[in-house]
Amino acid sequence: MGAGWATSVGFYSLFPWAMPGSIREKGTEDTQVIRSMRRTKEVSLLRLGVTGIISKENKSHFFNMEIPGTERARFIQYTFDAKLGFEGKEVTIKKTDENTFDITIPEFKFIGYDDPEYRVIVEQNGALSFGTQQIDSLDMINNILTDKAKKEYVDSNRDILEEQAKSFYTSIVNSISPETKLHFTFQQAKE
Repeated sequence: MGAGWATSVGFYSLFPWAMPGSIREKGTEDTQVIRSMRRTKEVSLLRLGVTGIISKENKSHFFNMEIPGTERARFIQYTFDAKLGFEGKEVTIKKTDENTFDITIPEFKFIGYDDPEYRVIVEQNGALSFGTQQIDSLDMINNILTDKAKKEYVDSNRDILEEQAKSFYTSIVNSISPETKLHFTFQQAKE
């Protein structure tokens, strides 16, 4: 029996394609290609840890009347880290006096996000929901980070972003020349 086992292990080691599917190790494969790389000069000033719940409901109707028992509902919890900042290459620095500079910071923007996680926490289907349109989780997820939501993240944190930008440039300049004075101007997004 031991010789048979050793022979089969040796055979399958030499010819793995001959191994029956029932004893072959199952796994997943992920192949990636980096198709481009681009240098950016974005300055990330603030990282927000965002958690939320998004929900969607569908119901069937008959002549504008809701049919009881046909409802579908899905609730998705999401978390991600949002990065807010500005385009560093658009900053202008002008000398106004011997030890004074004016620094103009471009409009703040949503730079990106990291560590997204999404999971369905509740799904409800009524007894007669088989005729009601399915709820697409991917469509719900795509509606979390809309342009409007990104703008709201920036607008609601504008004071902190301005303070961080001042601190960022002041610490650089003061490490070289502590007596230098900086005056900041912040560009606002056009409505």
